[in-house]
Amino acid sequence: HTCRAVCHKYGNDDRCRFLFPHEIVETSYFDQETNSIVLMCRDGNVNYFNPYLLVFCRHNHDIKCILSGKGAKAAMFYISDYITKMDLKMYEVLSLLSRAVARIPE
Repeated sequence: HTCRAVCHKYGNDDRCRFLFPHEIVETSYFDQETNSIVLMCRDGNVNYFNPYLLVFCRHNHDIKCILSGKGAKAAMFYISDYITKMDLKMYEVLSLLSRAVARIPE
């Protein structure tokens, strides 16, 4: 990962909003204090991944362990926004809407 302008949107001037670089962790473990699974990370600039998924599915992925209701809700919204995103830009949508409204008979 190399930080770009998109990494510092929404007031994240002093840190990457994608939380890069990740903390280096030699082995995965369960953290009882935070009640979370900490995944092994050997390179802080690479997304969390599974080598089997990478080889067999041949696609990009970023593994996250979601144990809380809040995290699951955030993931659900992210996924639904991602799969339903429009290819049209907002100005294109507004232009089409304007044309449609102009054609409505009075």
